[in-house]
Amino acid sequence: MCMLCSAIHRLNIHSVSMDGLMSKESWVSAQPVLLGLLTLGPRHPYELHQELERELGRVWHVGLSHLYAYLKQLAEAGLVTVDTEAQPNRPARNVYHITPAGREAFAKWLYRPIQHVRHIRLEFLARLYFFRRLSLPGLEQLVSDQKALLQSRVESLNRAIGETEDGYWRLVLEFRRGEMEAVMRWLDLCLQTS
Repeated sequence: MCMLCSAIHRLNIHSVSMDGLMSKESWVSAQPVLLGLLTLGPRHPYELHQELERELGRVWHVGLSHLYAYLKQLAEAGLVTVDTEAQPNRPARNVYHITPAGREAFAKWLYRPIQHVRHIRLEFLARLYFFRRLSLPGLEQLVSDQKALLQSRVESLNRAIGETEDGYWRLVLEFRRGEMEAVMRWLDLCLQTS
């Protein structure tokens, strides 16, 4: 196991919070993904952008201007540091490095189940990418935790479906239940093809 893998595995992933950095809705921001890419080594923003497009572009698009804003927020939160690197015959460039707090925040994000089904398309696929790219242990546990969370939501929806008399609301609830059941079946595929 590589040094990063063993370090992430040993982390107490519940000790660092990114909640103060990002609002609940913006948890679908690319900040944790950028931290993940920086675990692979220091990068300047354009390198990060290229790697993000090459590796996760089919899943996640981040414009270069947003990437700069996210990096600034991560630096202000102490999750990355920035060094200015001189270049001959060119302007100096900023190179970003992940901090130990950034590694912990990334690990916490990586191992935490996704709360909202609508975020699975981006966030779970990004997590899956990092589990594979970094050869990290724990994907089976994440899938299990994610399925348990979804199953509890399905059970709540089943109760609500049984209690409602409104035909339209019943259709809405049944759609949500079907969506969660489909995601749970897909999660099983994640383990079969890993």
